[in-house]
Amino acid sequence: MNDDTVTLERLAHYLDSGRVPYDPSIEDVPENASQLATLERLRVLSGELLAEDAAADPDPDPRWISGVMERVRQEARSGRDIPLDSDGAATLHMTEGAVRGLIREAGDSVPGAVVISCSLGGDVSAADAPVRVEVVISALRGQYVPVMADEVREAVTLQLLRQTELDIEAVDIVVGDVHLLETGVAS
Repeated sequence: MNDDTVTLERLAHYLDSGRVPYDPSIEDVPENASQLATLERLRVLSGELLAEDAAADPDPDPRWISGVMERVRQEARSGRDIPLDSDGAATLHMTEGAVRGLIREAGDSVPGAVVISCSLGGDVSAADAPVRVEVVISALRGQYVPVMADEVREAVTLQLLRQTELDIEAVDIVVGDVHLLETGVAS
């Protein structure tokens, strides 16, 4: 590389700026101008490939989108009251929606896992009643799913033991989807 050659980063920045202001150290040096032209062609081809990929993907089924939105609406509700021990001076409780938030936070903390939905089965309003938790996740393609499911189960169980007074009978993990990390697109 001679002293007149500029870095790829500088060429990319110059191209991003729309080649304004004119930079003679790039435009008037043949080696740099050639690299700039190659970078510009690469960007055009990449854009075309992305556009072709996007056109090849079918539009999502509207029923799928409405199903996701319905799950979000259901989980956003506060739900049932879950009693907490108190000194008797006041009645304390945690909402089922808050517990679902704890479950989601714990499950999402496991690398490669994304919580799709979660539910609490059993009488959460009765102290010492057994509660069964179901967590539906999307798993990162290429990850060993049984290990990921065990890690989600452990994270959710620990979170619930630390933050609630629920009598957890079981934490069931259901893999409902697989996703790609780069795009976040489910398959």
